[in-house]
Amino acid sequence: MITSEDVIAYYDSKTESILRKYGPGPRVHFHGGLIEPDMVPAPTTEGLRQQLIQSQEDLLHEAAHFWSAEQYLSGTILDVGCGIGGGSIFWAQEYGACVFAITNVPRHVKLVARFAAQAGVAGQVIPILGDACAIPGDQVFDAAVAIDVSCHLDREAWFHHLALRVRPGGRVFIGDSFAQREDVREPFDRYWVTRIGTLDEYRSASAAAGFRLDKMLDLTTRTARFWEFSVLYSRRLLDAGVVKREEEVQRLQRSIHWQSLFLRAWTDGGIVAALLSFVRS
Repeated sequence: MITSEDVIAYYDSKTESILRKYGPGPRVHFHGGLIEPDMVPAPTTEGLRQQLIQSQEDLLHEAAHFWSAEQYLSGTILDVGCGIGGGSIFWAQEYGACVFAITNVPRHVKLVARFAAQAGVAGQVIPILGDACAIPGDQVFDAAVAIDVSCHLDREAWFHHLALRVRPGGRVFIGDSFAQREDVREPFDRYWVTRIGTLDEYRSASAAAGFRLDKMLDLTTRTARFWEFSVLYSRRLLDAGVVKREEEVQRLQRSIHWQSLFLRAWTDGGIVAALLSFVRS
């Protein structure tokens, strides 16, 4: 069984590799991206890295449009599992939101604060160390956002807690992957330290807490291409011989193996990637 300590250790251990791959910031993201079907990988490794970074920004812009960010993500919002603050800074910079950025990784709190200051939105991004299912304080939010994070959570407990934190008529916005077949669950959870759910599970958990699924946008094809590019990036690093530490070589080899496996699941119907919008009754 995956524990909260397992998730904290996983994200803590990923910090340096994420900064190398998706930095230097100040908007550094801990999630996938969107790459169009006709995009060709850049000929250089650095060019490919920049394509991956831009694809993460493209995901946020797509989400902002689908979720009507001007209306629903310009007030006081909660960024659940904020990573090192890339999304929180995005919502603050692009839509003027006041963002409470919650993370369960202690050292990420200072990174979020540092990057927010670099971006000029230190007064709008408030880092919080805590559990997404037990948010400290008594703040009520206009909306909560979770991108590639809800797969780690107990959905029933999380939605019930959000019912106490999101105002009536407020929104919960989720971007994540969802299992379509049972055979993808165990390997997916083991590699990403998650509890991947089904769309039906999300509908049931949200309804029990007083939320209604308002709309959904399928992003599976473009998400799969992100992982195609990510695998290619890792292969190029290994082929170029620039990675010297054996531990890092093994990490990249594991990434290539598992991400290639899940790439097949994203392309053969085993996993769906989607944006979801829930409304609190």
